[in-house]
Amino acid sequence: MPKVVNHEERRREIAVAVEQVVHEQGVSEVTIRTIAKRLGCSPSIISYYFPSKLDMLVFTHKLIRSNSEERLLKALEQGGDAISSFEMLLPTDEATWRDWHMFFAFWGLAPTEHYVTVEWAEAASEAHAIFRRIIERAQDHGAIDCRIDPAELATKVQVAINGIASLVAQSRSQWPAQRQRATFRELFGALLVSDTP
Repeated sequence: MPKVVNHEERRREIAVAVEQVVHEQGVSEVTIRTIAKRLGCSPSIISYYFPSKLDMLVFTHKLIRSNSEERLLKALEQGGDAISSFEMLLPTDEATWRDWHMFFAFWGLAPTEHYVTVEWAEAASEAHAIFRRIIERAQDHGAIDCRIDPAELATKVQVAINGIASLVAQSRSQWPAQRQRATFRELFGALLVSDTP
């Protein structure tokens, strides 16, 4: 009897290998052959799931992004406050730093690739929608002034988080977890004051 293959699980295994290669060696080293070697399988198996390097990178980015979004939504469902929820995205530990490393690698791909620009836009849009929900929930509970436009604040929070992460990427030793959180809290507090009508 032939072995039953869980195709989604196999795609996820390939994505894990892609992330590992990007983290250890960079995007330029991601090839169908490299990933096959890492997984101990034939390149034809990788090609069956992903016809190109770009397909592997787009899927890996989506997977890591969706995992981050799920963590945020779970925090929202469990009643986490806005600041703590947003701070979950900062690269304060190795796992989150690796997520950001993959994000930055993906953002460095050529904007002429249609699937890349589609994924960039989808990622920004979905993150913004979740950020807005977190802010609106905080407004419903009186933690953020209801006069503040949640969409505008969500955009500014995106800028703050992405900005901190980019500085961490340039010098991790200069940006320990405590400094990241303190900087975000200071920026968030300033946004609340500046955005209040």
